[in-house]
Amino acid sequence: MFRAVKLLQGLPAYGALPAAFPAEWGRLGREGTVVEFKTASATWVGNFRPGLGGLELAQLHPNKRDAIVVAAGDLWVVDAPSRSAELVLPAIDTAWEVRNPEGWIFSRQSLALARFGPKGLVWHTKRLSWDGFDQLSVGQSEVTGLAWSPSDEEWHPFRVDLFTGRSAGGSFPDGDAEDWERLAE
Repeated sequence: MFRAVKLLQGLPAYGALPAAFPAEWGRLGREGTVVEFKTASATWVGNFRPGLGGLELAQLHPNKRDAIVVAAGDLWVVDAPSRSAELVLPAIDTAWEVRNPEGWIFSRQSLALARFGPKGLVWHTKRLSWDGFDQLSVGQSEVTGLAWSPSDEEWHPFRVDLFTGRSAGGSFPDGDAEDWERLAE
């Protein structure tokens, strides 16, 4: 049974070698985002390759069995008892914890949004902004905000349904969506 997860300031000076994620990254002895995991049977340390930059976070997964680690913007799902991890989503710069159901809303470089819940990635919006968000607000049923457009140097309103991921508005043209959108089933 999973008990706790916490960010550490650096690699421990003593004890077993940390598990590296991905495994090949750890062969050169580099330090990334260092996280301690406690299960009913053991305590161990993971060393996660940093992403492009952004959020650092270590929390219990909404499924209450696993952990999530955001390592300089890269989201990993960690199965602590088996000491394994899977990279799920890159380029996260901000996170908001949500309820009903439990989980997170993640901003992907202030260009798109994603929802993560007990079953993993729930939805991912199309690209909403050319270059940044402003006035983001997470409500009971939707996320609202402004998306920047360099073409007219204006902020454009958008909204995203919290349950499906369906979006409206924003500053990025629909025809240029780069196939990012994944709606909830």
